[in-house]
Amino acid sequence: MVYIRAQEGPANIGESKPTVQYFDEQGNMIIRSGGTWAWRNNNPGNLVANLYTMGKERSSKAIGKAGGFATYPDYKTGHQALVDMLSGKKWGAKTLKQASIDYTPDNPKHIDSIVEETGFDRMRKINSLSPVEFEKYWKAIEKIEKWVAGREDFIDVWYITGVHVKRGVIQEYCIHKNGSDAWISKEEAVALANERRIHAILVHSSNGNLYLRPEYKGKRFRDLVC
Repeated sequence: MVYIRAQEGPANIGESKPTVQYFDEQGNMIIRSGGTWAWRNNNPGNLVANLYTMGKERSSKAIGKAGGFATYPDYKTGHQALVDMLSGKKWGAKTLKQASIDYTPDNPKHIDSIVEETGFDRMRKINSLSPVEFEKYWKAIEKIEKWVAGREDFIDVWYITGVHVKRGVIQEYCIHKNGSDAWISKEEAVALANERRIHAILVHSSNGNLYLRPEYKGKRFRDLVC
């Protein structure tokens, strides 16, 4: 599954950690819960959401953010973002000590962990590391940031295949899910749309009422009258 968008989601019932929701081109959703932020965000370096990862200057292909960190479509992309940042001109000229200070300003012992993992002099510059040493360096960072897997739940997004209209107003929607159709009330459909569980856009009218409209290029619901 190829993810094109991601966002922070509420914690599961009975849990305290926020989830991360990933969406594919069809709107299907994967929810990652538990584990560490690095795993939930596919961000092994725990790169924060900033101009480098999220803005116009980004080169790291983040697709969202959660917990203040950038979210990537997979580990490979998140890992490459870390490597690109560390090997770039801005970070390459830093000493390992200064890089740790800038990387995790709230953790003054970060450089101690780096030295313990690598054995490198803390005053060496990143761009002085050989390819083998540089690999040892980023592996140390990823180890410190902790990649611990949690749980993934697949949530498929359902389609509206028919509507019942009474006195010009849609009263029920036919939802295609799990290979079969089921009729639900307008209220139930609105709730599902609010949870991004069906392909429809939830609209708030000027008088405070809620109604559904098709997604961009989707069939008009009026054309689905049964």
